[in-house]
Amino acid sequence: MKKIFVPLAVLLFAGMSAQASIFINENFDPSLSAGANFASYGPGGDGTSANNGIVAGVGTGGTSAWQIQMTAAAGGSAGYAYYGAQYQNGGITGNTSANLSDYTISFDAMVTGGGSLNLQIQSWTGAGFGGTQTGTLNTAPTSPGYGNDLTLNPSFTHYSLNFGNSSIFQGNSGFLPNGGTYQIAFQLNGPGAGTAGYTETLEVDNLQVSMVPEPTILALSGMGISLAGMLIRRRIA
Repeated sequence: MKKIFVPLAVLLFAGMSAQASIFINENFDPSLSAGANFASYGPGGDGTSANNGIVAGVGTGGTSAWQIQMTAAAGGSAGYAYYGAQYQNGGITGNTSANLSDYTISFDAMVTGGGSLNLQIQSWTGAGFGGTQTGTLNTAPTSPGYGNDLTLNPSFTHYSLNFGNSSIFQGNSGFLPNGGTYQIAFQLNGPGAGTAGYTETLEVDNLQVSMVPEPTILALSGMGISLAGMLIRRRIA
């Protein structure tokens, strides 16, 4: 009696859509997540005063939101004004892909008093601003981006912006998406104050940055899954 082992050639291919890894998730109710902070730069140009922080009751559905406010006093002559409010997080994990197109930033925003938005995203290779700063993704070709800004509306609008979309992020000085620290600047821009002066107030809510890798085709037999390695024992007399 001879025993012959015949391999069962099972090649299973499955088109699998990877689940999103949401590694920044801020609804500002009532505070920032652990390890996150706010910073700022400006105001500049005709901007004379500015502030940012979490304010209750101004978000979507009456929740808290991140409020960014700039005032340009009457009589300014620069012809522009700006104020940059920065979200910083030095404990980023889960952003394992190096492909820009795998990443999306989303948020809800509204403005009162006019103004437009320049978005700048930076990363550092290590946690807590350690390692090296890798570059900047910018919604304008050059900072500060006057005339190239994202349009803001007087009611909450949802924005979903893919990092790999060069028509949105027109400037990229070497940004790497898989670093340990992120800094995201929401730069509120306005015209010159002239003789009137003005105040612009931006509300930002439900800020998320997520990674969704492209769907992959998995050859299960090549990944050590037992089905591909099963043998059927047949007894042949």
